[in-house]
Amino acid sequence: MTQNPNQPQRQTLPQHAMERIGAMRSAQGQRFFTSDLTVKEFLLVRESGFEAAGLVMGSSIYHVGYSSSSYNQNQELTILTQAMYSARELAIERMEEEANALGADGVIGVRLKVNRHAWGESLVEFVAIGTAIYARDGSSWRAPSGMPFTSDLSGQDFWMLLKSGYRPVSLVMGNCVYHIAHQTLGGWFKRIG
Repeated sequence: MTQNPNQPQRQTLPQHAMERIGAMRSAQGQRFFTSDLTVKEFLLVRESGFEAAGLVMGSSIYHVGYSSSSYNQNQELTILTQAMYSARELAIERMEEEANALGADGVIGVRLKVNRHAWGESLVEFVAIGTAIYARDGSSWRAPSGMPFTSDLSGQDFWMLLKSGYRPVSLVMGNCVYHIAHQTLGGWFKRIG
């Protein structure tokens, strides 16, 4: 079977996520949803012609490990940079997939968290959380990829953006893990002097 390049690729959501989304979808007729929007945000999102579909999240846990670097040379730690980028991207993709399963057009109020846990010193957890929304009139506001758009805009900022004639498409970000070389106090004074 050939994959249509315009069709979004679907990942398999964890069983617990599917159960949670199934419960929200079966209760949609009763207006059941979860959200972290404030009352003002919720009302402005409704005024914009959208409804909250539910709180969506994605997470990934990566082993960060150790990357060697020269003690006295400034440099990017490319292996760690790529690991951090991949972990964050996976968390966002999982959040998008939950929004897609809810039939949402987008996710607003996206927050990215990085957690370290005592049970895993060399592990880092990335979590992406946001509120999935859909257009009440049935029009599609999805990103060009066919997946729900993502934005860290608050409900108020989303309303203002739409009122100004613009629309969100996707979160854009980058990262870099960089080693700052060790300097003696005398060396530091020479550089700033």
